[in-house]
Amino acid sequence: MKFRPYQIFLVISIALLIAALVMPLLQLIEPDGATSVLGNFSILKPDGTKSYVVCALGIVLIFTALVNVFTLVISAFQNFELQKRCSILSALLLTGYYILLLIVSLLLIDGVSMAVQIAMIFPFIALVLNVMSFLSARRTEAAILAKASGFRLRD
Repeated sequence: MKFRPYQIFLVISIALLIAALVMPLLQLIEPDGATSVLGNFSILKPDGTKSYVVCALGIVLIFTALVNVFTLVISAFQNFELQKRCSILSALLLTGYYILLLIVSLLLIDGVSMAVQIAMIFPFIALVLNVMSFLSARRTEAAILAKASGFRLRD
């Protein structure tokens, strides 16, 4: 089986989303020096307690990863229309993830400084890869249609 570029983009995107799920996103440093860690499912407070009020971030990432897995399965059948629609859905979900992350960050910023972790950019890279996958699938579909319409009978 020959892997096409959009399939490779999807695999990398899925790997980045899974990595972003398990790594911390932000360190919240309070004025007294105590640090809290914001993950996709919980906030680990300085006293060791966990608060699960941000689990919506993780749920959006899990749903996005599942959409990308579905897109990867659909790409094996070369169903380009459904694949392009799933890529658009995944891009919209990742955009919504960053909007939700911005809202959560603004709610937690009350006198707290933030240190951004590397996992914060993984969903953005996955978003770029989804757009590249969409464009690559569109280009592949156009190449297949051009090749198919090139074979015609002459009289």
